[in-house]
Amino acid sequence: MGFWDKLRAFLTGDAAPGRSDAAEGLWLYVRCQHCQAPVRVRINPAADLNREDEGPGVYVLRKEMMDDRCFRLMHAEIWYDSAFSIAAADVQGGDLITEAEYDALRSQDRSAT
Repeated sequence: MGFWDKLRAFLTGDAAPGRSDAAEGLWLYVRCQHCQAPVRVRINPAADLNREDEGPGVYVLRKEMMDDRCFRLMHAEIWYDSAFSIAAADVQGGDLITEAEYDALRSQDRSAT
């Protein structure tokens, strides 16, 4: 990939050829405790995770999120093991959900409108 291709990909937000988003990012799914709105957040392991020596995991993520319905702030502290699986989680103002639960809540929202 030449300079212009890299610049074009950067400016348009296109991923580099041959690289998948899953290889470069993790997804976090949360449901707001107040309005039940689902939120999906992309985590960049290189930028968002901090290595910690003490705690239930190897990496820790401290993240603030907001849904698009009631706009309440949710605070998360998520610990990941060396394979980037969740080892422990504490979400204030929300609940950790699975991707399937997120998809189900999104489809319910679409069918209600």
